[in-house]
Amino acid sequence: MDLFFSKNIKKEKQILSLDESKHCLLSLRKKINDKIWLTEGDGVLYSADICSIKNKKIEYNNLQIISKKINSPKIHIAIAPTKNKSRFEWFLEKATEIGVDEISPLICKNSERKIINETRCVKILIAAMKQAQNSILPKLNKPIVFADFFKKRKKNIYIAHCYDTEKINFKNILFNKKKKKENITILIGPEGDFTTSEIMLSEKMGGTSINLSDNRLRTETAAILASSIAKTIL
Repeated sequence: MDLFFSKNIKKEKQILSLDESKHCLLSLRKKINDKIWLTEGDGVLYSADICSIKNKKIEYNNLQIISKKINSPKIHIAIAPTKNKSRFEWFLEKATEIGVDEISPLICKNSERKIINETRCVKILIAAMKQAQNSILPKLNKPIVFADFFKKRKKNIYIAHCYDTEKINFKNILFNKKKKKENITILIGPEGDFTTSEIMLSEKMGGTSINLSDNRLRTETAAILASSIAKTIL
């Protein structure tokens, strides 16, 4: 069953957007009385019937809940956008497929990209959610400077870096967190890594340095590895 994204599920008038309606009618050849799957990206999956087509937009009814996401710890990835924007977009796609809940573009001293196309990024997230038939649409925050990130977040923050300093094995941390059902935030630095000052600030604010791998990983690879490990264990 093909999945569609709708912001109108809980509204009185239930209508698919023009883009979603075009895809449904022209690409998938859906018609009145056909069933479709819907989500607002909040973890709930619905089924509905196409009841009418007005102004090239689909109206639907007979809404029924198919499934709800299990209440599990939320995974937040704060990642420095890569110099090559396609690598960052690849991360967005794969993180959505894995089931990451929140993404924050992180602006660091060594960042080579400080601006992202937020509209394009959201489209990538929605497309990945639909392709994976996942009912969770990651929340994409606006880019934030590293130091400002800690003004609102000070708990369960883990920073992955390549410096030869004392680090804790990430998997071991997660097995302990699983028992407490706590949300986690993972910081992934730019191609030039975090600076020592940034790492010190993170640890001063309660962050923990973690080891993801014995190998030196690309930014987007480290973010996907961290996401996969967290999703598997939590």
